[in-house]
Amino acid sequence: MRGLKFIFLLFPFLLFSQTPAELFQQGNAAYNGGNYALAIEKYELILAENVHSDALYFNLGNAHYRLGNAAESVYYFEQAKRLAPGDEAIQNNAAFAGNMTLDAIENLPQTQIEQLQSGLLQSFSLDQWAYISLSLAWLTLLFFLVYRLSKGMLPKRVFFVLGSLFLLSTFLSLGLSQQKSALANQEYGVIFAKEIEIWGEPNKRAEILFLLHEGTKLEVVDALEGWSKIRIANGSEGWIENSAFKSLN
Repeated sequence: MRGLKFIFLLFPFLLFSQTPAELFQQGNAAYNGGNYALAIEKYELILAENVHSDALYFNLGNAHYRLGNAAESVYYFEQAKRLAPGDEAIQNNAAFAGNMTLDAIENLPQTQIEQLQSGLLQSFSLDQWAYISLSLAWLTLLFFLVYRLSKGMLPKRVFFVLGSLFLLSTFLSLGLSQQKSALANQEYGVIFAKEIEIWGEPNKRAEILFLLHEGTKLEVVDALEGWSKIRIANGSEGWIENSAFKSLN
């Protein structure tokens, strides 16, 4: 379990003077002094100012972890992962928080290609994938331009091959960007109820399929009048009352 992040984003300082920065420092001081409840209070005051950062969510996850709050810890680490998907410290601490949950849910098996694809998608945010795609497109254009302007046969071949490789990379990057966008638009949540029944239909007259407990992450696949149809990591689906979980979107 890794400790706090001490670097806060610069732009909140400019937007809200020094208040969020001071609260962040006070929260860190309270955390380091063992007063985790006070640290949470200070960090949540920053959220109330509509200021968000991976460092803030990371520290909130750590503070709730120290207090044994499984749902809150998982929730805030998941929020941190959304802002900084490639951060190793966040990934590690999210795994520690996940170990506090009662539900031992195994992920659906993936092929090596699916594992590679998943790893690439988690390495960068949606904005980063957009920048990568744009950069590759410009490099592709540059290489083909140099190819057209080159006189010798060898330079033409070299820049044609480079242009072709970067063109292929651009299409692959665009495809991953689209998948990342689809994932970003998909709704996820974390169960906050201590224990909740998962029903076969969106009413309590239906069959109870299974039980879930606080801290379990879920995917929302449908919604109907106060109920949501959810899917968990092993592929199991069912209906749950909206009051039982908190959305990550």
